[in-house]
Amino acid sequence: MKIPFLHNGSAEKKRIHLNRRFITFLFCIAISTFFWLMMSLSKEYVIELNFPVSYINPPADKVIANRLPSTIDIEIRSTGFNILIYKLKHRKEVVQVDIKDSKPLPVKNHYYLTANSRIDKITRQFDNDIKVLKVFPDTIFLNFNKKVAKKVPVKANLKIVFNKHYQQSDSVKIVPDFITISGAADVVNKINYVETEPVSLKNVNDSLAINLHVIKNTQELKQVDLSQPTVRASVNVTKFTEGNIELPIEVENLPKGYSLKIFPDKVSVKYHVAFQNYEKINALQFRAVVDYTRIEQGSTKLKVQLLKFPAEVSAVKLNPEKVEYIIRK
Repeated sequence: MKIPFLHNGSAEKKRIHLNRRFITFLFCIAISTFFWLMMSLSKEYVIELNFPVSYINPPADKVIANRLPSTIDIEIRSTGFNILIYKLKHRKEVVQVDIKDSKPLPVKNHYYLTANSRIDKITRQFDNDIKVLKVFPDTIFLNFNKKVAKKVPVKANLKIVFNKHYQQSDSVKIVPDFITISGAADVVNKINYVETEPVSLKNVNDSLAINLHVIKNTQELKQVDLSQPTVRASVNVTKFTEGNIELPIEVENLPKGYSLKIFPDKVSVKYHVAFQNYEKINALQFRAVVDYTRIEQGSTKLKVQLLKFPAEVSAVKLNPEKVEYIIRK
């Protein structure tokens, strides 16, 4: 008589035994790979890596007129560990090249740098276990221009949306309103002003002061230095009310022997004014006119012009804007 479950138990034990052997095999492979990797990374290798570069110690009275390499290739010798670390870094060290080491060429204001002749300076910028062997390019050429300076106005790129019944009481004040730019003469001469970064403010109901960054938004500005990176903008904000004054309309430039009858002969002036200035405003501060010389052939209406109004008012509107007229001789 056969007993099936005994056979099933034997098969299960065999399967478990095979799984264990396979896991043991994988573990041995992993251990071997790890030790192989450690041995490989501990060895020294020679490899070429690319690094960003910055140029230090330029002459105080000169600017570099030509475009210099933004990166350089450096051949280094080190262990696999160190090379792997450098390759995995998202941001590599910036290698500094000293412009004081440059030598003059026969052409005026033209110089050259031989990076490999000062390889010791570059080596000192790395860890002790990194050896710099070569630098590419070996020679860097520099063209110098005389450095000049000029003051230019600052334009505030500021957009303000005020709360209801609030408005700006005077112009935006920039401190300083001029800054100094310096660089090559041919570049500086093309720049007449600088701008601040765009800033939008909403629901403003009080005076404010903010710092604004000066931006280098043109190719010329990217080639010059600024005396300061920011300016301060001040905006005076006040609550306003609406005023209304009725004025008689005067006639200007009427020839002798003629009369001009206008309908209506008065105009309503609506305006915004700060609360604190409301009582200061009166009709004598306004003057509304029509000009005889502006009569157009075939037209029966003349435009009303507001020639005088106080500085304290804004958003001025006339009603009516045009009046009918009759000329009599």
